Amino acid sequence: MSNTENGFTWRSRSAFVIVAAGATLSLNDLLTFPVLAGQNGGGAFLLLYLLFLFVLGLPLMMVELMLGRLTRSDPSAGLRTLSEQYKASVYWKLAGLGSMFAAFLIVSTFSVIAGWSLAYAVRSATGVFDGITLESAKLLFEELTIDSERMSLWHTLFVIVLISICAQPIKQGLERIMLILVPLMMLLLVIGLILAMTSSGVTSSIRYILYADFSAIDSNTPILALQRAFYTLALGIGVMVAYGRYLPSGVSIGYSAALVITVDLLFSIFTGLSINALMLSAGHQPGVDSQFAFRIMPVILDQFTSGEMFSALFFLLMTLAALTTSIALLEAPITYFQRKFQQSRLKAAVLLGLGVWLFGLGVVLAHSVWNGDGFTVALFFGDQAVRLINNAGFNDVLVFVSSHLIQPFVALFMCLFVAWKIPREVSHREFALSKHYTYEIWNYLIRYIVPVLLLIVILAAFGLI
Repeated sequence: MSNTENGFTWRSRSAFVIVAAGATLSLNDLLTFPVLAGQNGGGAFLLLYLLFLFVLGLPLMMVELMLGRLTRSDPSAGLRTLSEQYKASVYWKLAGLGSMFAAFLIVSTFSVIAGWSLAYAVRSATGVFDGITLESAKLLFEELTIDSERMSLWHTLFVIVLISICAQPIKQGLERIMLILVPLMMLLLVIGLILAMTSSGVTSSIRYILYADFSAIDSNTPILALQRAFYTLALGIGVMVAYGRYLPSGVSIGYSAALVITVDLLFSIFTGLSINALMLSAGHQPGVDSQFAFRIMPVILDQFTSGEMFSALFFLLMTLAALTTSIALLEAPITYFQRKFQQSRLKAAVLLGLGVWLFGLGVVLAHSVWNGDGFTVALFFGDQAVRLINNAGFNDVLVFVSSHLIQPFVALFMCLFVAWKIPREVSHREFALSKHYTYEIWNYLIRYIVPVLLLIVILAAFGLI
């Protein structure tokens, strides 16, 4: 088994942290976190979220990075090799296959939203939103989403950009682009934060996000914080296994993972402060809606001097968030195709890109000509039927299968494999932790605490708790 792609490793720990952070800075940071935190106790929710980031997210990220560095291969081949080496069932490799399939489906849904963002960035820059009202903004977005031809065009453009990057060798493609795009995203966030700080809603936004309101916490709040901590770090979808493949042996896995989580946390908080300040200053109450950015933000940003520029930068930030995450998600499937079918990276990227484009067309049609048509998936136990998917659109089916069904199960299986199948001395040596008790804490977490937390995530995804 080849160690890495032509012997490639990340040029430094800093480079790895930037590249890995790009995988976690997703559209959810922009579209849901600002409201999720505010509506569930602000600072109180953040404390729970922080707890789960380091009790669930950090140990799991260390697990996946270790698997990648141990095997220097894609998730499926790596788990198969380790299974053979440590006399475990070869069926553990199915977790690796599942992770890559989930990643593929997620990119197919992201590509359509990214197409919307790209379209809105162009519209903003060309002055389409000058003097826009809430009613006209809503109408413009509805016109876009029911027009399958226009949506297909923007979706196609995003996929072309995505594959043109993924088809390049790691050093010239993924690493170089991430080292450009992630700092650019941070710069755009700083610009947005400065703009938000000049608005009248900044004090209300700080209170909404950071002040701890324990009276707003109910029995569902810890579950929401747990789910958010799991899904924000791109776990269970092969990303960190793929990135761990290129991690130099002398780089600390634990410290690097902690840095990635810290960057993601700060990005989420600053994004929340910025977006909520802008919304509150315009008299809008934040709401959890993945489409609010397209229905409301053009109106809010148009109220500022040079509003067209700020609007274009905001939607550019959304596009880049989708792009960096999508690049990361496709890395493991591309390396799998290269190995399994003996293909060049270019051909593997093009074939996967074609698949993303086709599945994305299904999402496009679900918003337009298939709107109102739904899929139902049920399990039958005698006369009893349990509906997993009830009259859901194609996009909702992809989200359920990838994020709610496959992703947490894969994370659970990888956790159990490392905890119970890989000898302690192997993981202890790989982590090279300076204090023995820190290893024991990690080992205890992945054996007993993390599996329970992942089961809660799974049960919540099925609506059982």
